[in-house]
Amino acid sequence: MKQISTVLKKGRSPFCFPLLLCLVAVFLVASSLRAQTSLQTIPKDSTKPKSTKDSVSKEKVTVLQEVVVKSKKPFVEIQTDKTVLNVQSNLVASSGTVFEVLQSAPGVSITNEETINMSGKAGVNVLIDGRPTQLSAKDLANWLKSMPASQVDKVELISNPSAKYDAQGNAGIINIKLKKNTQKGFNGSATGAYVQAVHPNTNFSTDFNLRAGKWNFFANAAARKLRQNTDGAIDRKVNSNGKVKDFINRTVDIDSSSNLNLNLGADYYVNKQSSFGLLIKNNEYRSSLITPGTTLIQTNGITDSSLQTLNDIQQKNSRTNYNTNYHYEDSLGREWNIDADYTNYRNSNNSLIKTNLLNAQQIKYGNTANQQSVATAIEIYSLKADYSKNFKASNAKLEAGLKWNRIMTNNDLQAAILESGIMKADTGRTNQFDYTENISAAYVSYNKRMGKWEAQMGLRAEYAQIKGQSTDLKGKQINYPDTSYLNLFPTAFLRYVPNDKHSIGLNFGRRINRPSYQDLNPFEFVFDNYTRSKGNPYLLPELSSQIELNYSYKGALNLGFGYSHTQNSFQNISTQKAEVTEATTYNIGTEKRFFLNFSLYLPITKWWDSYTNLSPNYKRYQGQVPEGAIDQAAWGMNWYGSNSFSLPKQWKIQVSSWGNIATKDAMSSTAWLGSVDMGVGKSWKDKPWSFRVSVTDIFNTQRWKQEVDFGNVHYQYLRKWESRNLRLQVTYKFGKSKFSKRDRELGSVSEEDRIK
Repeated sequence: MKQISTVLKKGRSPFCFPLLLCLVAVFLVASSLRAQTSLQTIPKDSTKPKSTKDSVSKEKVTVLQEVVVKSKKPFVEIQTDKTVLNVQSNLVASSGTVFEVLQSAPGVSITNEETINMSGKAGVNVLIDGRPTQLSAKDLANWLKSMPASQVDKVELISNPSAKYDAQGNAGIINIKLKKNTQKGFNGSATGAYVQAVHPNTNFSTDFNLRAGKWNFFANAAARKLRQNTDGAIDRKVNSNGKVKDFINRTVDIDSSSNLNLNLGADYYVNKQSSFGLLIKNNEYRSSLITPGTTLIQTNGITDSSLQTLNDIQQKNSRTNYNTNYHYEDSLGREWNIDADYTNYRNSNNSLIKTNLLNAQQIKYGNTANQQSVATAIEIYSLKADYSKNFKASNAKLEAGLKWNRIMTNNDLQAAILESGIMKADTGRTNQFDYTENISAAYVSYNKRMGKWEAQMGLRAEYAQIKGQSTDLKGKQINYPDTSYLNLFPTAFLRYVPNDKHSIGLNFGRRINRPSYQDLNPFEFVFDNYTRSKGNPYLLPELSSQIELNYSYKGALNLGFGYSHTQNSFQNISTQKAEVTEATTYNIGTEKRFFLNFSLYLPITKWWDSYTNLSPNYKRYQGQVPEGAIDQAAWGMNWYGSNSFSLPKQWKIQVSSWGNIATKDAMSSTAWLGSVDMGVGKSWKDKPWSFRVSVTDIFNTQRWKQEVDFGNVHYQYLRKWESRNLRLQVTYKFGKSKFSKRDRELGSVSEEDRIK
C-alpha cells in the first residue's frame, strides 16, 4: 500500500520542469561539441530548409563537387492519406519494442486491457506488412512486445482508409512495415539488445536477402526473452445483504515469456511484367504467469475474512500463415495482384486458481480451487484479386478488386471445480463454441487529378454470413443469431494544392468493427472467487462514419479536424452480481467524437530538430447498459514531443515525451499516463557497427489507474509495471548495392486481427 501510494504521488509531478532541464543540458552539451569541431563549408544555395516529405532514405547523401549535403528523414511524416512513423529515425523507439513504438505514436493510446486506440477511439485494425496478426488484444500486445523495433522500417497510421482496404476497423488502420533488405547478392543485418529494468530482458533480430538471377530469397527472424513483475491493486465497494463491504485486493503478476518470430519468402521474376511469390510466416509464444495475491474483506474498516490466492497460468500459441502471390505490371499502367492465403492458429491456455479461506483471525478454515483448460483452433481461407489501371493522358487511376474469406473457429473450454477434495467437471462452465464466418467483398475506386485539385471516390460492398453455437456439458445451447447482411462502405477524398506550400484536404468514410470471435463466446472465465469475465453471443458490429478536414503548410505544420459517429458502440462493461464483479462486452449505444490533430516539425538549427504533436478529442456516449442509462461526455488528449540533436562524428541525442491526459469512457475514469525518455546513438561511416543507449520513463510515471463509480459497480484499479529501464542496442550490417524486393499484402488481413 505504501509503495503504491508513493508511486501515485510521484505520478502527479508535471513533466515541464524536468523536461526543460534535460533540454537545457543537452543544448549545452551540443553547443560545446559543435564549437570544438570544424565543419565543412557548404555553399549557401545548398543549405535551404530540408523538406519533411523526403521518403527516400533515412539519411540521403549526394556528392556535388565534393560538398556533402545530408537530408534527414524525420520520425513523423504527414502524407496525403496517412501519417508515417520512420522508426529508425527515433533513437528511443528503435531501441525498444514495436509495442513501445505504438505506445508513443502520435494520436495512439493503449488501454489497460492493451487495446489500441486512435484519437481516443477503439476499433483499430493492426496489420504487419499488410498481413494478419491473428491475435487477441492481449496476445497481439505480447507479440508486439516481443518484436524488436530494430526490425521495423515504418509504421503507417491511416485514420480513413480508401475502399481498397477491408472495412474492418472503424478507428482506422495501423500498418507496421518491417525492414526490407534492399541489397543485391547475399546481405543483411543483425541486432541484439539488452534491457535492464528491475529484471533483465534480451532480444535479438536478424534479416538477410539473396538475389540470384530471377530468384530473390529473403528471411527475417526475431527472438525475445522477458521477465517482468507488475503490481496490481483493486479496491471494490460491494453492497452485500444491506451492508457495504470493502474488498481490498493486492497482486503481483510474475510474467516469464519467450517469443520466436520467423518469416521466409521467395520471389521468382518470370520477366519484367510477371512474378510469383511464396511467403511463410510463423510466430511461437510461450508464457508462464504466476499471480499470488491477497484479498481483505472488511466492514467499517474491520477485517471480517480474507483470501489468499495463487493463479498459475501456462499459455502457448502458434500461428502459421502461408501465402502465394501472382503479380503483373506492364508499361501501359495495368497492374494485377492475386493472393491465396491459408492461416492456422492454435492456442492452449491452462490455469489453476487455488484459494485459501481465512477468518477474521487470519486462520485458515477452508479452501477452493478452479481449473480451466482452453484449447482454441482457428482456420482462415482467403482469396483476393486486385486490378488497377493508370490513365496517364487524363491523370486518372482506376482500382477494383474482389475478396473472399472463410473463418472457422473452435473453442473448447474444460472447467473443473474442487468438491470434497476432488476436482470434478464444472458442467455449468465447460463448453464447446463453434463459429463460422464467410465474407465476400468487392470494391471500385477512381482517382482524378485536375490541375490543383485531386479527387477520389470509392465504394466497397461486403456481404457477411455468420453462425455460432455454444454447448455446455448439460446439453444447453446458446446460438449466435444466424446473420446475413450486406453493408456498403463509401469513401471520398478531395484535396486542393494551390502551390508548393499549402494543401487543403477533405475526406469521408464509413467503416465497420466486427467483434472478436471470443467476445461472442458466452463461456465464463474465472480470475478469482469474486471477479470473472464472460462473452456475449448477441454482440452486434459497430458501424462508424467519419469526416475530416485537414491543412498542411510545407508538410511541416499540419492541422486536422474531424467528426465521427458510431452506432452499436461496444465496450467492456462491469456488472455486479451479489459479491461477484463480472466483465462482459455490450453494445452500449452511440458514440459521437470530435477530434483535432496538430503537429509541427521545426528545424531549429542545422543540428537541432523539434517535433510536437497534440491530439485532443471530445467524445460522448449515450445508451444503456445493465447497470443503467449512460450519458457520458469527456475530453481526452494524446501528446508526443521530441528534440533530436545531430552532433559531429555521427553522434545523435534525443529527448522525448509522450502521454495521455485523464479522460472518461462509458463507465470508467482513467488517470493520466506519460513518460519522458532519452537516447544517445553513434555510428561510423566506414564501419558496419552502430550502437544506441536509451533510458525510458526517467521519472517512473507510466502506470495505469482507473476508477468506476456507476450503478452498483464501485472500484479503483491500479497497475504498475517495470517501465523504467536502461537499454543497450548493437547493430551489425553487411551488404552493398541496392535491389528492392516486392512488398505483398495478404488477403486475410482484417479477419485474423480479430482472433482471440
